[in-house]
Amino acid sequence: MNDTTDTDPMRQFFLMVLLPLLVVSFCLSLVSNAHGQTHGFVESYNKVDGGKVTPQVNVLVYGPLKGKLGWSVWSLTSESYSEATVSLTYAPAKWIEASGGLGLETADNPIRYAGSLWMGKNKWSFLAIQEGGGSGYWYRYLGKYEVTKTFAVGINSTRFLGVGPYAEKKFGKVAIWATYAVDTKKSVIGLRFNF
Repeated sequence: MNDTTDTDPMRQFFLMVLLPLLVVSFCLSLVSNAHGQTHGFVESYNKVDGGKVTPQVNVLVYGPLKGKLGWSVWSLTSESYSEATVSLTYAPAKWIEASGGLGLETADNPIRYAGSLWMGKNKWSFLAIQEGGGSGYWYRYLGKYEVTKTFAVGINSTRFLGVGPYAEKKFGKVAIWATYAVDTKKSVIGLRFNF
């Protein structure tokens, strides 16, 4: 008898996260090369709480509109929740960019809104993201210092995760990063494919 229930966590992780991540990354890379102005990333975001891993896939695609105005599309998908937002971006100078947008989420009230602010100068950068909607309020603040061109450290604060150190290592267009929330003892391990 062939049992179709798959309980192997590594196989589930591969089928639910890595395989779709690789397919989406490949397709988006083809699109970005065709248009030249489109950038972004596909990311495997894995929250670790005790012995339980909760995977999700994040996708960000962005590009210019005219002058200092641009656009971005953000989506995340996990087993229990999904959201997608479309935003306008404004970059008055090379070191600062703000965005605001609307989208949908899997909640009784499906409207989601989001805003972000990125600032960066030399080796320092700061990202603030705030979201709200039917499932409630969420935020992430990330301050980073680029130790070398391929290694960065910082402090991360994310709602429902906590506050703690952040580290990121780049290998060309691929980045591996992790954060550990000291107050909650939860962590996130990410694998990002930039294009």
